Amino acid sequence: MALTLWIIALFGLGVAAINTWVSMAVENARALRQRTDAAVALSNTTNEIVFAMGTRPMTRRGLEVGSDLKRPETSGMFEALAVNFETESYVALDDRPYLMQSDQNYAVRIQDGRGLLNLNSATPQMLDRFLTMYNVPETLRNQLPDTLGDWTDEDDLTRLAGAEREDYERRNRLPPSNVSLMTPLEAQNVLGWDEVPQLWEADQKSPILTTCTIAGFNPNTAPEVVLLTNVPGLTEPAAAHVIEQRQESPFQHAREFMEAASVTIPNESFFFGVTPGNCVIVDFIDRTTNEDTRFSLSLNPFSQNQPWQVDYAYRIPSQYRRPADKVASKVLFPTPEAIDPRLERNDGAAGVR
Repeated sequence: MALTLWIIALFGLGVAAINTWVSMAVENARALRQRTDAAVALSNTTNEIVFAMGTRPMTRRGLEVGSDLKRPETSGMFEALAVNFETESYVALDDRPYLMQSDQNYAVRIQDGRGLLNLNSATPQMLDRFLTMYNVPETLRNQLPDTLGDWTDEDDLTRLAGAEREDYERRNRLPPSNVSLMTPLEAQNVLGWDEVPQLWEADQKSPILTTCTIAGFNPNTAPEVVLLTNVPGLTEPAAAHVIEQRQESPFQHAREFMEAASVTIPNESFFFGVTPGNCVIVDFIDRTTNEDTRFSLSLNPFSQNQPWQVDYAYRIPSQYRRPADKVASKVLFPTPEAIDPRLERNDGAAGVR
């Protein structure tokens, strides 16, 4: 009798172990399926954004995606520039959320790189204004532009408050790369820049920094802190007014912006541009898990080998993620078929209007 009970007990333990193993295997398979689905959705989303940016015009409003686009019949450059490419619908590139029409379980926030502070080209004066807004002490504010410059320049000469290879070696840190930053996060390797966590927290929550290879500044897409950084003399109330006004009607030229901001910018024609550039920062959000993958996407239209590229990509830590579950269901980033009705669809889905 005792032997029988022991056999039954061992059999029961075996069954329990098998059940546990099966449950774990099923859960692992489910997690793998979710990761695979998310990876496929991210790839599809990237392709859809590339298609839209590569085939549709940029205007002061953003990326024109309406199906009523009428291209100019003339082949003259100046005649073509005079054509108004605004269509029935557009995607604003100022970090506002859009559901993906192809799969509404995912959403994107797209930020024009021209509307951000470029760490590879920012002047010391701009960096000082920027760091002041994050309450960085004056001593550190004087140091950071120099250490950043020494990190990216090609020589081994040390700026007044900068640092070169020997300074990093004494601290057992990676030496300067002596090339432009690949990502904004790389700046945390620069002496002093790792001492301003408030700056990196702000950038994780919403893009404010970029390393895009792009020129100019777009006041139609810049967040408030970047407006205050790039426009000397601009006040916070004026910046708030600028953002409110551009939501109603984006600025058509630099002079219109200066009138709204009550400032005068010298050489504005060489610095300002009211249309987005060929580089965007994309937050790809899984609305089910709230996972956020940020990547920088650049178009190289004159390249025969690589017309577009993902400059970098990383996951946003959970404490900085912004929920996308309340995005209006009618605010969609359109599929290629909705943008161009000539493309065939197997599922017969209708385009967005």
